Amino acid sequence: MVDLQNKQVTGTVSYNDKIHMTVLVDLKFDKVDVEGSLKELKGISMDKESYIRMFAREAKFFVDKQYFESQGIL
Repeated sequence: MVDLQNKQVTGTVSYNDKIHMTVLVDLKFDKVDVEGSLKELKGISMDKESYIRMFAREAKFFVDKQYFESQGIL
C-alpha cells in the first residue's frame, strides 16, 4: 500500500495465504517499522534485512516517481 500524502509505504511478506511480516516505510520521518517474523520461512525466503532494504528502496521509488509525475517531469 502506498500513502503518497504521508510518504508511507507498507509491504508484506506472504506465503501460502499467510502474512508473515509487514514492513512500514515512513520516508517523511526516515523510519521503518517491522511486525512479524520469517522463522517459518527459513530456508525458502530472503532474510529479514534483505526484505527491509528492498521495501525501503521500492518505497522511495514509488514516492519519488509519483512526485515527479505530479510535477510533469515524467
